[in-house]
Amino acid sequence: DDFKRIKNHRARMGPGGRLVTVESDGAVEFVSIFSMKQQHRVPHRTKFAIAFSLATAFSAAAFAPVGPRIPINENFPGLQRVHSNPDVFVIKNFLNEASCNDLMKRARNKKMETSPVAYAGWTTDVKDLIELAAKGPVTWFSILGAWVQVKDDASASQVDLFVHFAQDYLALLAFAIVGIGAFTWSRAQGLKSQRTSTSTTLDDLADEKGGVVDFVKRTADLFGDGTTPARDQAALFEAPTVIRYESGQVLKPHFDANRSADTEDANRGGQTLATLLVYLNNVEKGGLTRFGKLPAPAGQNMPDETKLTVQPQLGDALLFFPADARGLFDERTEHEGCPAVDEKWIARIWRHADRVPPPFGLADDALARL
Repeated sequence: DDFKRIKNHRARMGPGGRLVTVESDGAVEFVSIFSMKQQHRVPHRTKFAIAFSLATAFSAAAFAPVGPRIPINENFPGLQRVHSNPDVFVIKNFLNEASCNDLMKRARNKKMETSPVAYAGWTTDVKDLIELAAKGPVTWFSILGAWVQVKDDASASQVDLFVHFAQDYLALLAFAIVGIGAFTWSRAQGLKSQRTSTSTTLDDLADEKGGVVDFVKRTADLFGDGTTPARDQAALFEAPTVIRYESGQVLKPHFDANRSADTEDANRGGQTLATLLVYLNNVEKGGLTRFGKLPAPAGQNMPDETKLTVQPQLGDALLFFPADARGLFDERTEHEGCPAVDEKWIARIWRHADRVPPPFGLADDALARL
């Protein structure tokens, strides 16, 4: 799959995958089970019942539903909704051919490198795995171990049972944490093969008639309300990224939002609330953008595709919302860049929840030119 699914699903990778992102808030209660005054012998059944109550001292997590997306200019020229709930739009002729060619030219002139892949949500995945281990196997094996240690000791008290449980619990939890750390590192290394394209960022807005400025301004208009200055909207954007897929290159199923955005993306504007992709060239073979969790709409002119799929066409844009307006991850927006046959070029802007500072976002002097 990809890399974000453990609690996400809390299936993005579940330990197999990005299991998928669903936000949850859990409360844990500690129930005092042992009375320090009761030092008399405890029958085996009572000891096991006491131990069993340790496992039921945890409350279940509650899952919040995905809410409304951020607003956009619904009257933007060429805007076509191709899927509802979650909303996915295609925008015909978002950029003209001159702007598309200029973006490709500037990217070629700048050093393009292998597109980065980050294990987004790793902090949440680690937390979830530790929590899962702590409430599951670590607790149960500790209970079993403590019971075995005292079941034949007629003089054992409730305190003895608790001491054995605590010792076993701490030892098993430490072992689990080491294993989870190794798994996380291995997972991060394995993600590098999931994206094989090359890319570069374009943050120079000095050429007022160039493709970069055109791209940023039109994106600001798309997310604008008619009164907010373009520079204020663009302050929420990551700098435009141009990505090239050569024959055979691919981007496997993934998510653009991050379940751990408050922590991991705090220095780049927080959660990704919208993704805008513009296809910079026509692609006749390969290179489709596919949403693996969304069914093909009626009228999709690709009979072999059962999922929502977009064919790259020069100047057209694709808009979708990886998280709701509150920043809650939407696992339904999982998507992929299918293997390229013909060369494919796209330009991307991520719209975040807050100001995106350099080097990820646009500098103040660049924004002032808008």
